[in-house]
Amino acid sequence: MSFLWPSPDDRLLDLIERAKRGDREAFRSLYLALYDPVARFVGRRVQNREDADDVISRTFERLLLKLESFDEERGGALPFALAIARNLLLDDLRARRPGVPLEDAAAQLIETRTPLAELLRDEEVRMARERLEALAPEVRELLMLRYGDGLSTVEIGQLLGVSTAAVRQRLSRAVRSLRDPSDREEGAMAHE
Repeated sequence: MSFLWPSPDDRLLDLIERAKRGDREAFRSLYLALYDPVARFVGRRVQNREDADDVISRTFERLLLKLESFDEERGGALPFALAIARNLLLDDLRARRPGVPLEDAAAQLIETRTPLAELLRDEEVRMARERLEALAPEVRELLMLRYGDGLSTVEIGQLLGVSTAAVRQRLSRAVRSLRDPSDREEGAMAHE
């Protein structure tokens, strides 16, 4: 904890500890602090508003039920809440399509709309989408968590259960693989 004032993470951890002890106001504050990032995370992965609202509601219900199992050594409050939302989304996908392997269900959660796609012209969008779709589903999810959901590499590592260094390395490789081949050649010439 900071000596001058608590960081946002410290504040969330304090709210969780107070909510564990039955402090309703603490859980209300935790809900308010986490609602927007959870809603953005779910909203980018669900087609309609009603389904998104349902998943968001169930996420906070499950968060309340799982407060006792929260372990700050395993990560922060936001990755904990997003992991709950992700698991609910996967459960919903598997319920709609029984027998679908977990990896295939996880691939369904990947958003194809990004702010970057809106800025690019038609041909650039098509080419970028082709390169993105050629990536493995877990790589696409990693890019979405970082650039779509705005999570830090530490939060992504906590959410996926991998080290921060591994997240950084995977992100670097993923971004490199998305570059236009002509951009890579120009970049190589600039370093010669």
